[in-house]
Amino acid sequence: MTQCFVRWRSHCERLRMLLTIVLMLCAVPGFVLAAVTIDEHHLDLNLSQQLLLLEDQDDELDLAGAMAASAEGLFQPVGDDHLQLGYGNSAYWIHFRVHNNLIEHSVEGAPDRFYLTVDYPLLDNVEFYHVHNDHTYSMVTGDIYLFNQRYFSLNSFTFPFALQPGESGDIYIRIFSSSSLFFPIKLQSEQAFIDDQFQINSFDGVYIGITIGLGIYNLFLWIGIRNRVYGYYVLMVFSIMLFNTSITGLTFRFWPDSLFFQQICVYFFSFISGILVILFGMAYLQTNTSLPRFHRLLQLLAVMCAVCIPLLFYIPITTSAKLTAALTIFVAIILIIAAIWRLAQGYRPAMYYCLGQGAVIVSVMFTALTSQKIIPLYHIAPEVMKWCSAFELILFSIGLADMVNNERRMREQAQQEAAKAQEQLLGSQIRLNQDLDKLVTLRTQELEIANQQLRDLNVRDDLTGLRNRRYLNEALPNEYKRAFRDKMPLSVLILDIDFFKQLNDTYGHQFGDHCLTEAGRILTECTRRPPDIAVRFGGEEFVIILPSTDLEGAQLVAEKIRTAFENNKIEHGGETALITVSIGVASETPSSRDEHESLLRMADDLLYQAKAKGRNRVECVGGKSSSLSAN
Repeated sequence: MTQCFVRWRSHCERLRMLLTIVLMLCAVPGFVLAAVTIDEHHLDLNLSQQLLLLEDQDDELDLAGAMAASAEGLFQPVGDDHLQLGYGNSAYWIHFRVHNNLIEHSVEGAPDRFYLTVDYPLLDNVEFYHVHNDHTYSMVTGDIYLFNQRYFSLNSFTFPFALQPGESGDIYIRIFSSSSLFFPIKLQSEQAFIDDQFQINSFDGVYIGITIGLGIYNLFLWIGIRNRVYGYYVLMVFSIMLFNTSITGLTFRFWPDSLFFQQICVYFFSFISGILVILFGMAYLQTNTSLPRFHRLLQLLAVMCAVCIPLLFYIPITTSAKLTAALTIFVAIILIIAAIWRLAQGYRPAMYYCLGQGAVIVSVMFTALTSQKIIPLYHIAPEVMKWCSAFELILFSIGLADMVNNERRMREQAQQEAAKAQEQLLGSQIRLNQDLDKLVTLRTQELEIANQQLRDLNVRDDLTGLRNRRYLNEALPNEYKRAFRDKMPLSVLILDIDFFKQLNDTYGHQFGDHCLTEAGRILTECTRRPPDIAVRFGGEEFVIILPSTDLEGAQLVAEKIRTAFENNKIEHGGETALITVSIGVASETPSSRDEHESLLRMADDLLYQAKAKGRNRVECVGGKSSSLSAN
């Protein structure tokens, strides 16, 4: 009995489908569009005005009903270049006919494969039907379905279908979503689809590379400097990256079993980003001390964003979208007003914040207005938000550097003002009371000690731990005069790390910085005499000053350094490399007081000779300053 009922129902369904097709063939439709033809000149098509659209306000139509409506001419042509329907409660049906006119085929005798892509991953429900030769092939997807249930594990919704050469087929698509309805459709041949996916992945890779690079770089600064503004920046970078990649559907693959979070993740990361943007803005603009009223308002907005996060689990998606847009625009406007105010107060780093936050306001307002169909071009809104946020993060990173420099300039100005005030006070005390001479002398000595400590900090290279070029400019003339006075030899070594630029290009600047740190360690170990001086001259170039050392001794030191570099394996971040150095050695017993520059140039010329002769070698010259001989 049950089998008879199933057979009777199957026959009824086939009869209904047959009657629908007959009606389609016999009826005079209100609108007839030419079939979308795929040939050698049209392998990648963006469809809009080639489509017919039907609004199903009561959400009652199935495929048979849609086919019947098409036969009755109820579908309307799409007049816009991009099919954007805004927010609403209706379902929509789309219909078009596709014709395979390809001459060359991927496999002879087999049907050609085509791919229809709906490039908007926030749609709730997308049903695809391919009606061909009395057969119907269907697929369904959307963000209310698990990511693992998609036909392809891609950000967008992709539907494959096949047609024999010269054949045609009807495509019906039903869409429904609680978010803004935007429907960008691509129809592509198999090769065009593969090429397009490669291009999309490349652009996503560039954006993710920029954000991760900025995040990691500032993470190390945060660890080193321990300034909370860098911590806020790092967290903000990664939250904004998650927000933008959620808009494009890239992050759905990371929670493939969570349907609900898949639907709210865009708004979830939007509010998380809002909190971190506010915290970063308060720390960067220093609103606590400079703009206390703005500071309290921003604290309130951060609390509001935090409260909105649990609300996402209870309110409708449409409400979440509108709440996110409204709060994001308001926060961005308040932050840019605060930044302009700080800029008017003379805080120069606020300029970068104004530019970056201005870009965000433009992107957010553009997205909000286009999603409500107030202005067109909603199809580019995700890309606008993504690249505006990248521009913002880059400017904020530059601004952080300028903020550090600004703080340094303020400290130096304060030190100068303090020194000037100290001198004035000192003079007044001397004039008013000679009995305070001892106290004045004591204060002066303390100031000199502080200045000496400050000078020691200013003449040391932070990366290598060696003395810097400023120290060399003072030490070399003094050592040269001392050698002239004592009639003792003075030797200078200039060394350069071989192929350092290639090393940076191959392994990255962090690896290069680690190599420079290792170079500083090696030079420190090879110059243990108290009078010897090791200096980072600039970049990957170093200078060694060896007082009371003749050419033979200098050559031994140079060879020791060269061998130490050659035998030292550099390991950092999972990468390994060997580095070598080329060394120029010049030695003389000075015959005048002020010829130290010539000795330095002589060592530099020998360095270039060492490089010209193949690198990883020592070139020497020595003798009196008046008659130098090459060895």
